[in-house]
Amino acid sequence: MLLLAAPAAHATTTVALEGPSTETTFGETTTLSGMLSTDAGPAAGAVVALEGRRYPFESPFAPLAQTTTAADGSFTFERTLDRNWQFRATVPGVQSHRVHTYLFPFTTLSFRARSSRVIKLTQRYRVPKGVRLKQPTLFYVGKRGRKSAPRVGSGKLERVRAGRYTSSAIVRLPKSWHGRFRYASCFRYTGGSGLGNPRAGCPHRFRF
Repeated sequence: MLLLAAPAAHATTTVALEGPSTETTFGETTTLSGMLSTDAGPAAGAVVALEGRRYPFESPFAPLAQTTTAADGSFTFERTLDRNWQFRATVPGVQSHRVHTYLFPFTTLSFRARSSRVIKLTQRYRVPKGVRLKQPTLFYVGKRGRKSAPRVGSGKLERVRAGRYTSSAIVRLPKSWHGRFRYASCFRYTGGSGLGNPRAGCPHRFRF
C-alpha cells in the first residue's frame, strides 16, 4: 500500500509527467520524469506515485512505485518494460495526463558483400519471448553522402527461436556508386503484439 504525502490543502497542485524523448528499446531502462508544483512554486519533499497499465490496456491503472520530489519539484521513475505501457503520476486528489510509452525491439542491422555490386542486408530482432512478429522489414539503400535513401526491398521475418527474429534482403548497387553506400531499415507494427507504435508508418525514403 502506498502512503502519499500531499502539499498543503489550500494550494492548487499540478503534477506533470513526461515519457522518454526517443523510442524505448527492449532491454533498456525507460525513464519517466515529471514536475510537481503549487501556486506557490515547486513542491519539494512531496511523495508522488507512479501508476500504470500494460498493453492491451484493459485493466485499471495500478500503483507501481513512489518517489519524493527534489528541491525544484522534479521527480523521476525508471522502469524496464516488456510491452507498451500507459503511465500517470498522482498525488492525493491530483493526477497527470496519461503518457503512452511504446516499446520497440532491440535490433542490429548489418550487411555482407556478395560481390562488388551485390549486398545482403540483415536485421536481427530481440523481443520479449511472448511476442510474435509478422510484418516484413523494409530496407533502404542510398549512395554514400546523400541525406536520404529510397526503399529498395523488404524481408520476411523468420523466427529463430522464442524472442529472436531475423529478416534479410539482397540489393544490387548501381555501378556508378563504386561500392559506396549507406543503408537503413524500418520496423513495422504487428497487430496484437503490443510492441511498437501502431500509428507509426515507414517512409518511402529514409532520411539519415
